[in-house]
Amino acid sequence: MNNDCKIAIITPFGAEPRLDHFAEFLLAKKLRALGHNIQFYTYRLRSNPQYRKNQLYQGIKVFRCRQRLGIAPGLFFSIIRFRPHVVIFFHPKSFLSFSAFLATKFSGAKTISEIVSILHDPFIVKDTDDPYNSIRSDVRLLTNWKQLVKSLSSGKFLLSWKNFIYHMPIARADIIVAIYKEEQYYIQKFYGRNSVLIHWALPEDSNREQSKPDENIYGKIPEKYLLFIAQIKKRKGWDTALEALAVLKNQGMKKNIVFVCPTHDVSAAENYAKKLGVREQIFFLSGVNNEEKNWLYANSQGVLAPSRYEGFGLPVFEALRAGKPVLTTTIPVYQEILKHEVDSLLSMPGNAEELAKNIKTLDDDSSLAAKLVANGLRTASKYTDTIMTEKFLTQINKLADTACITR
Repeated sequence: MNNDCKIAIITPFGAEPRLDHFAEFLLAKKLRALGHNIQFYTYRLRSNPQYRKNQLYQGIKVFRCRQRLGIAPGLFFSIIRFRPHVVIFFHPKSFLSFSAFLATKFSGAKTISEIVSILHDPFIVKDTDDPYNSIRSDVRLLTNWKQLVKSLSSGKFLLSWKNFIYHMPIARADIIVAIYKEEQYYIQKFYGRNSVLIHWALPEDSNREQSKPDENIYGKIPEKYLLFIAQIKKRKGWDTALEALAVLKNQGMKKNIVFVCPTHDVSAAENYAKKLGVREQIFFLSGVNNEEKNWLYANSQGVLAPSRYEGFGLPVFEALRAGKPVLTTTIPVYQEILKHEVDSLLSMPGNAEELAKNIKTLDDDSSLAAKLVANGLRTASKYTDTIMTEKFLTQINKLADTACITR
């Protein structure tokens, strides 16, 4: 059977260190390993000369695209020349999906759109950092040209154009993919479409090499610590983590947090830690590489993820796979996958007292900690890139000629 299926993957990011463990790049590598012809399209990174030009990255042909308000001529003509059987778009706020979708009308390709974090969409929520409490009552997604033309009478052309280029490719895709069940509900509500559930995943053969972060660069790391990896965004619950430390301190228990974030500006978290009286218990690290992150997981006492909202929450699954206890929240994505006191400890979002109680429980009950680790490894094994790829291939098989699918 011919297994040379041409597939284009369109995404804002993924073909660079610290992001190449995201689902879109894992999928590209797995499909290529199965013999398919993959081209990966992402943004041209002005800030990094290494990622300004097209290149071969980990064996994948990566095309770095310039775009302006969704118009990406290089991407458009590249897809027409490539003539893929299937084009897969990732992320609802990508400026690349529109030009890629237009190209499919000339190339004849079928389309799959995967929605990641639908409640990060500013046309659906008023505050993307507090989405559950700010869902708009008047959601109006522009999904066809007629709606776009009608909206121009409002005088807000730029806003209408962004609304259109974000949502039209998703609404008109042949198949829409959701990454957890609640997203399926919102896709039906806002797009009026059914969707296919394909969870995000971790690589089975990922690099597990470890390297201790250099103290000359990052500062001293405490011998015992809880690990928190996230942006300094309210939805990530960093404030809840700091408040839980303050609760424990008032109870006579001192715990440290190694706080890993992608940016060097940690002033908001640092100032709040000072206000709570726990600044000396917080150790900030910015820009760690994958090997350093692996070391931090392996040497932690547990991993905190007190999120208020997540698209999927990869650090939780990385922690489970690393054999570390996870303390997270009862938001829908985690309730779908995790069970309290079985493979994790769950608390209500924003509830520092409950999180503090779970931290203390983890310290006091070593048998429970061992149970969480054992069950957590089993949970993580259900979310691998092999399983995810098989599910994507099922959908590709529905769209492309069966002659280009490997089984």
